Amino acid sequence: MRSPPCSAWRARAQGASVFGDNTAMAEPMPKRFWDELMRRRVVRVALIYGAGAFALAQAAQLILDAFEAGHYLRFVVAALVAGLPIALVLAWVFDITPSGIQRTAARSEPVLPAPPAPEHSIAVLPFANLSQEADNEYFSDGLSEEIRNQLAKVSGLRVAARTSSFAFKGRHEDVREIGRRLNVATVLEGGVRKQADTVRIDVQLVSATDGYQIWSENFERRLDDIFRLQSEIASAVIDAVSPRRRMEMAASSSLPATQSFDAYNLYLLGRHYFHRRTEPALERAVECFEQAIRLDPAYALAYSGLADTYTLLSTGYYGNMPVPDSVAHALPAARRALELVPDLAEAYASLGLIHENQGDFASAERELERALELNPGYQMAHVWLGLVLNAQNRHREAAVRNREAFRLDPLSPIANTNVGYDALRFGDSTEAAARFAAAIEIDPMFPVPYSGMSRMSMARGDIDEARRWIDRAIDRAPARAFYFARRGLLQLCGGDVEGAAASLDMACELSPNNEYDSDLVVALDIVRGDRDGLERVAEGTRHRTFGAAQRAQAQLALGNHVAARALYEEHPIDARREIGDLINDDWIWRLPHVVNRGHLRVAAGEEGGRAELETLLATCDDMAAQGIVNTYMQYWIASIHAVLGRRDRALETLDEAIRRGWRHAWWARHDWNMRSLADDPRYRSLLERG
Repeated sequence: MRSPPCSAWRARAQGASVFGDNTAMAEPMPKRFWDELMRRRVVRVALIYGAGAFALAQAAQLILDAFEAGHYLRFVVAALVAGLPIALVLAWVFDITPSGIQRTAARSEPVLPAPPAPEHSIAVLPFANLSQEADNEYFSDGLSEEIRNQLAKVSGLRVAARTSSFAFKGRHEDVREIGRRLNVATVLEGGVRKQADTVRIDVQLVSATDGYQIWSENFERRLDDIFRLQSEIASAVIDAVSPRRRMEMAASSSLPATQSFDAYNLYLLGRHYFHRRTEPALERAVECFEQAIRLDPAYALAYSGLADTYTLLSTGYYGNMPVPDSVAHALPAARRALELVPDLAEAYASLGLIHENQGDFASAERELERALELNPGYQMAHVWLGLVLNAQNRHREAAVRNREAFRLDPLSPIANTNVGYDALRFGDSTEAAARFAAAIEIDPMFPVPYSGMSRMSMARGDIDEARRWIDRAIDRAPARAFYFARRGLLQLCGGDVEGAAASLDMACELSPNNEYDSDLVVALDIVRGDRDGLERVAEGTRHRTFGAAQRAQAQLALGNHVAARALYEEHPIDARREIGDLINDDWIWRLPHVVNRGHLRVAAGEEGGRAELETLLATCDDMAAQGIVNTYMQYWIASIHAVLGRRDRALETLDEAIRRGWRHAWWARHDWNMRSLADDPRYRSLLERG
């Protein structure tokens, strides 16, 4: 006999859904409106009013004719026609009831039962830490994650993703609500007590349909037998969920990734810190993975974890490590993992992420596709492949991939955030706000969705609100240079040049050679009229490293067009990639290097310059054809039209960008490409708005 709903490890109480109730079936809008008209008796009132008005008009005609005043009939008809909308509005708002006239109650939406979860589906919740030492929490979390990973290898068994399952940690929600949100039929929960050299695990499998216990068991083993214990628990769960899949479980099981409990313990601790995705936590994860490798040099998963952590520590992700340094550490670790286990999906995904960080997108896509062939349910491979596709300006494909990651792991903060950024690229601010808000609710300490909210506010032209959001991101990641540089950009938009300089100085101090804010450093020098700073950028003698493009922009600002042209010609620029940088929010601010280069050629009388700028317009048109809505790109289009002498087109495009939220007049006033418009009062009026 099954036990009634209960739990020895957590008190359950109903909680508010992160995403709200999605079980109501949406009706087509025309049908919904018609049904509402019928419910509020508006149609009946219209028919009765029409019949009554017709009868009243007939009677009025007879009476007026009798008094030879038929010419007044038109006033009666006009009054009756005017009364119809009033009658319909009153019918919509009020009801006549036995208790008198009352306001019509709002329609109660029919909540239809959600489709049943797949029969063979399960979520593994994070096991409770029952040890006296709170520091053992990583161990209980890691055990539940490892058991989940073993279950995920069973063909035909649908296992909820790790991040979505772990979103319920400490939330104390009813298991039936958990099952509904994750769309699973069963939930595995438990508690872990580690003491000296033994571990005791109490687990129970609960039906998500009615909350009743299906099966429970207690296991106690020595710590050095932990790997066999994990397999025993996974096998017991398979027996309870689907006995006939027990053989598949045995076939899919492999030898433990390591025979060293101490190495395994450090690996779990490393993953615990890795999932926090803050720079201090990632640095701690590196230490754990390296210690695990020292204890077991053949531990492939530890090498993969080390590679992922070093990549996420780079300037393009969550840290301030220069990309070459990040790659120098990560690439050997990923390759070593593949040498040890040639079919390890995690290692292929690690390699793909490294190639993405290097800008080798073709190789990145190949390795990530291979990872998904080996493990189609590996959610992070979907996430990282979405990054690669966006970097190649294949934004529709990227959105599909990110949606798949979101489907696999709907309570993942990063999956929600990525879908939010996709929505922002396509101009869907409602969906973007919903996804960013969901990510914040799931993990209030994750800084990336706060930055997304800031970007969304900026897209609306609300600089003050954008500042508040980025300050909240800084509160959660005070060592992240990217957010200080972003704040500097917002301060420039608001006219606070010195405040922007202070924020950018902080960003440069945290990450001295971060290429992602280098364009903004040069732009700030131009706005401040700092010729000394620009000369040092141009000559390459500044305290930080600048690329050829930044040095060319500095030469251009100094009036040295020949030197600027030489730098742009010696170091070719990929126009499509520059446009992608505008769209993908990787760079804090992108100087218009490709427009500059074309302008310099036009100024030199070269027909190829016009052709280059027309090609750039075609690239922007291609992005717009995908549905991309981006005011930075619109400004570039306006500047190209200005260079090509199409004044009216330039002003129309700039006006549209400003109406969509572009607020960078601070740059336009100094942009060499817009100088042909400087004497136009329409342009000056636009800059007052922008």
